[in-house]
Amino acid sequence: NPATDTRYILTGISDKGCIKKDSVLITVTRPFKMTAGRGDTLCVGESATLIAMGAASYQWSPSTGITTPTSPIVRASPRTTTNYILVGSDSVGCFKDTAYFPVKVYPIPTINAGADLTINVGQTKILTPVISSDVTKVLWTPSSGLVRNVYPGIEIKPNHTTDYTVTASNPGGCTATDNIRVQVLCNNANVFVPNTFSPNGNGTNEVFYPRGTGLFTIKSARIYNRWGELVFEKFNFRANDAGSGWDGSFRGQKLNPDVFVYVFEIVCDNNETLVFKGDIALIR
Repeated sequence: NPATDTRYILTGISDKGCIKKDSVLITVTRPFKMTAGRGDTLCVGESATLIAMGAASYQWSPSTGITTPTSPIVRASPRTTTNYILVGSDSVGCFKDTAYFPVKVYPIPTINAGADLTINVGQTKILTPVISSDVTKVLWTPSSGLVRNVYPGIEIKPNHTTDYTVTASNPGGCTATDNIRVQVLCNNANVFVPNTFSPNGNGTNEVFYPRGTGLFTIKSARIYNRWGELVFEKFNFRANDAGSGWDGSFRGQKLNPDVFVYVFEIVCDNNETLVFKGDIALIR
């Protein structure tokens, strides 16, 4: 029972005194320890490289998702969380060593940003995605038009048509993305113009001027009497500004009650130009 490799020599002597020798080498196999890597964290559909060395032969179990179950280096592609066990053996089958490789598999999260939508410039809208229960983080890009975060959604007020991308991730770092287009329009719905005003000195409804949301500037404002004569004209002023409106006078004289025609050329916050026309009744 030698502790190390030992060669034993046998010597035989015949009754005539003849000598014969032979030998045998006893090789002692010692316990060994494999050098093993570690497990991994994956998303469904990904693979991990598992590595070990130091044994003469190897056997992985379970073999599910393993490329070559008898190789020291394998690619593992499990569909669910799996604890792989590797048993290594020496060349003569005396000793074995075992290593463990836990592979945590996370599902791919799901996210639906919703259908594309259309809003008017100056209008706010909350985008609320539908997400799977494992989602722990949601990221929206770009940040243009962002008013505030309303997890998992955002409130937006874009000035221009914008394609928003939302990315959802779970604790395993697995991600999913979706997109939504928000088309931004400027039309008559952005403008409010009263149909009457009464510049009679009582402090109420004294001035006629365009109002609305999402309006960058009033490029021009023209008002005509029933004979087509221009009685008011002004350029490049802000909407919702009573100080830039018409007070019902022409050449310093108060006009009598009548119906007038207005034409406003408006530049919206999305750089679209809108021509807004209508009638206004002057009442005294």
